[in-house]
Amino acid sequence: MNRSDYLNRNHLGPLEDLSQDMERVFDSLLGRTVGSMLRSGASEKYVPALDIKENSEVFTVSVDVPGVQPEDVKIELHDGKLTIAGSRSSVAEEERPNYHRIERASGSFQRVVTLPGEVDVEHIDASYQNGVLVIVLPKIAKQQPKKIQIRTGN
Repeated sequence: MNRSDYLNRNHLGPLEDLSQDMERVFDSLLGRTVGSMLRSGASEKYVPALDIKENSEVFTVSVDVPGVQPEDVKIELHDGKLTIAGSRSSVAEEERPNYHRIERASGSFQRVVTLPGEVDVEHIDASYQNGVLVIVLPKIAKQQPKKIQIRTGN
């Protein structure tokens, strides 16, 4: 991703990306507790994990958004960038909670994915099931070379 891609995003840029990447590494290697300890309580926010896969026909983006209602998610495609934004509400608090640990983050989120190819915007499909948002972005078919016959005067 180049510098202009970072500048076009609506977040703090490369340092935030690095911080999120490091947190994910610690979470995957040492468990969520260690990665969560790296966050400062004041800046804790919800950042849904996502997977991007590609085959010859489509790009597929899967986003973990448990507890997020589909109507609270906004998906846009602009200039080859897929933006997924929304919010997840916090759990309703009891009258006098006595929490021993809080790991479930809430709040607004935004993920921006730069797609490496052109997409057929008329046939994009998004579905939501079991807390996973799946966005299927069909590729625009490349034109195949066409052999042109030469006519003769006969």
